[in-house]
Amino acid sequence: MLILVYAKKIVWQLLRRIPFTSQYRARRWVEDEYMGFAHQNLRHLFLSIARFAHINRPINGYYFEFGSHEARTMRLAWSHFRHLFSWDFVAFDSFAGLPDIEDIDKQAIWEKGKLETREEDFIRIVTKAGMPRNRLTTVKGFYDQSLTPQLQQQFLPKKAAVVYVDCDLYKSTVPVLQFIRPFLQIGTVIVFDDWNCFYGDPDHGERRAWHEFCEANPEFRFVKFVSTNEAQSFICTNPG
Repeated sequence: MLILVYAKKIVWQLLRRIPFTSQYRARRWVEDEYMGFAHQNLRHLFLSIARFAHINRPINGYYFEFGSHEARTMRLAWSHFRHLFSWDFVAFDSFAGLPDIEDIDKQAIWEKGKLETREEDFIRIVTKAGMPRNRLTTVKGFYDQSLTPQLQQQFLPKKAAVVYVDCDLYKSTVPVLQFIRPFLQIGTVIVFDDWNCFYGDPDHGERRAWHEFCEANPEFRFVKFVSTNEAQSFICTNPG
């Protein structure tokens, strides 16, 4: 019986590799078409930012990233900006996954601790991709605790060239926007990676936090920049 079970397992593994099986075709489509499309969108976004910043140079400062799970976007930022700009790269993340999910952020895809990448793993992945260690800074902690006025002073007076907001939740986005306020300059690009989460509902997630921030800071001016099926970006044209 054990031999039969083992033989069936081997046959199933072989069948999964045969191109005409539906399982194989589905897996290949997800890997090649679906994920390829998502990656293509990100490349378009980062290349658009690079082109904008290069045309309007000099735009100097930081690449700030809030939410750095798996280091995917940090590696893209490095590969797309390194040859044109001398920006410094800062990753703000709990490195412990998502915080407690409050009622306003409840959705089936979110749960406490999800999307965790350990800080040491993140640093290893990014430096392995070629970023010098002295160009990368990590700030560990949940944003309502880590993004303090003291931390602002550590990074000032240098401004931000790009702010990449990938923190999913309204609860997390609010302190991020308060923190970046003094770092905004003419030409700062702000990207919201999860703009269309919560079914695009403007009363939830990053959309709500952004609307409240703009209402509370009418002296700032922003114009829409690149949009994808997931993300929305803005350019700061007047930092107040």
